[in-house]
Amino acid sequence: MSQIERFFTGAVITAASSAATTTPRVPFGRYSGGGVVIPSTGGVTQIRWHASSGAEDTPVQIYADGAAVTTAVTAGAFPFPDACYGFAYVAPVIVGAASLPLSVTVKG
Repeated sequence: MSQIERFFTGAVITAASSAATTTPRVPFGRYSGGGVVIPSTGGVTQIRWHASSGAEDTPVQIYADGAAVTTAVTAGAFPFPDACYGFAYVAPVIVGAASLPLSVTVKG
């Protein structure tokens, strides 16, 4: 029986408000899934998902079907939206607070 090896990694990042340039980019290209864990919202109401093709490139808003890709936020765990899967790096930019620590996990 052949076995497919899976790998998993996680980190805590601090997402920034309305500033894709200062929100850390999550390397996502080689992974098959990912998500964020938010223990407390700290006033954050939404994540606006951004993407870039390189670690040093400025992230831009991701759009799907003509609309910005967003996630409404409450305390909990949220998978990366499907629209993120085509990008090498994603950046969760928050709305409603200046910054928010997030636990980010990715799995391949």
